[in-house]
Amino acid sequence: MMLKKLGFFIFACAAASSYAMAEGSEAECREQCLIERNACMEDHPRPSVCFTPYRNCINKCRGVGI
Repeated sequence: MMLKKLGFFIFACAAASSYAMAEGSEAECREQCLIERNACMEDHPRPSVCFTPYRNCINKCRGVGI
């Protein structure tokens, strides 16, 4: 069950970052990453699992707006 939730979170992160990149605003992309990280931290007993997907999401946002 935990792997299913983690898989869904990673999918949501990828989908949201793709949407944000299409939008063209790095600030909006970073905000979406933060929202997803906060949701992840609420769902997981060990919030540390949320930081790697968050970092990957932020790295994707850095390419936006160049």
